[in-house]
Amino acid sequence: MVSLRERMKSVLIIGLFLTALLLMQWVMYDDLFASDIDSSDIEINSTKLSAYISPQSYFVSFGGISYTRVYDVMLQERIWSEIRPVVLNSFEKYDSVEIITRESYIEAFSDESMVLRMPVELTVEEFYSLFSSNAVEDSISEITPYEYLLSGNDSRSIYIHDRKTEQYYLVKNNFQIHDIGALVKIVKLSPYIEYRKISTRFSLESTVDESYDRLNYELIPFQYNYVVPKVRFRSEIEFVDGEMIGDVQRISGSVFGNRMDFVKRLKDANGSTILMYGYGEKVLTLSPGGEVLYHKRFDASLSSNLNFKEAFSIAAGKIENFGLYPSGIYLADYVFESGTVTTHVFYFGYKINNYSLAETTPDAHPIRVEIKGNQVVDIFKNIKQQAELVDAQEMDRLYSIDECISNNFLEVSVYYLQDNNIYDSALDNIEYYFPIRSEITKIDMRYSIEGQSGSAFMVPTWQVVISGRTYLFNAYTGSLIKTYR
Repeated sequence: MVSLRERMKSVLIIGLFLTALLLMQWVMYDDLFASDIDSSDIEINSTKLSAYISPQSYFVSFGGISYTRVYDVMLQERIWSEIRPVVLNSFEKYDSVEIITRESYIEAFSDESMVLRMPVELTVEEFYSLFSSNAVEDSISEITPYEYLLSGNDSRSIYIHDRKTEQYYLVKNNFQIHDIGALVKIVKLSPYIEYRKISTRFSLESTVDESYDRLNYELIPFQYNYVVPKVRFRSEIEFVDGEMIGDVQRISGSVFGNRMDFVKRLKDANGSTILMYGYGEKVLTLSPGGEVLYHKRFDASLSSNLNFKEAFSIAAGKIENFGLYPSGIYLADYVFESGTVTTHVFYFGYKINNYSLAETTPDAHPIRVEIKGNQVVDIFKNIKQQAELVDAQEMDRLYSIDECISNNFLEVSVYYLQDNNIYDSALDNIEYYFPIRSEITKIDMRYSIEGQSGSAFMVPTWQVVISGRTYLFNAYTGSLIKTYR
């Protein structure tokens, strides 16, 4: 006969077994279930790397003094689909490569032509590896294109500006002819804003001396009778009454997979929700501002170094399977750190209503992926979704860049003198009017976020670089939002 002690032991064992089964079905916080995604530590490789590589600034010359810029995403894609094969073919089958003068480069841009500026500066070898398994010759492999120029007067060549070495190249190709004139005509038939070269707009040949950039070919809008709408937006993850709203399960599943029973939920003092696996091996932070941060502890025992393409494939693959995937995404910057264990950092941008987001700091891109060795160790992601376009009915045009600089003359001039080591207490706005404008090296229309949570909008913003310093001007008010160097 079974004793009472044996019966109690059997009941206890059965109870423990049932409790274990129950615990396996639930995660350690409410409403976040284990996803079906297999989140083993084997990284997923992207198969569409070339889709992330494209120019983000398109400058068009109609010949003479008439220019424009293309912001329309669909038209940009059409232009790049025509020009990209020409560029790739020129790298593989070029006849000759020669260094030319900056003056020759600018003269080619005076013809019916296009300049395509890349957001990320990759070497020819890195760029070409994303489109072909063939190798390029050593004579061009280390050239780092910042701009590609195609002229209607030279259908067998492409021009390249390497900003890192400040060299200009003419790459001749006898195997392929391009028809840039046909693309220029397509742009001319679409609605466009008239632009001028800064050198022409401010008559720099006669207004500044030779120590300044008299040949400045950056384009500045000449007509301002247009208005870019504001954007009301949503964050990928939002908090309402302390509760998270958004595709939390998809993000957490890509990080923790079916191991949610070992995930702890913590609350930070700033209102963020922190999901931690084990003893901090993996940490996912979801903030009230919409930022998503992921950190994984580096495992040196499993590490091996990757080349650019291998690391880029893992970084892109991670983004493609890490929650919301924004449209118009592109590689915006890339940093490589050599060493016993290499580090690759990839910065991604994306577009809303045809415009990229303003960079509020030198590396303030909405997506950042860091790969140490062969492991993704950090991700930062702050994606906004367009909810509604809001017209500024009280406005008939944007503030011009010249007006923005003039309205903020004191700040701009002080920084200009400081950045150029000029000591002048007079701050004569006439004396520095043309020098400041001659030093403009980049102009972009962007969107920046203004307002508090719940009432924030994306507003059109002029992102202007003067003497290496970035200025963000509100295009509705002409006010200076921020500056940094």
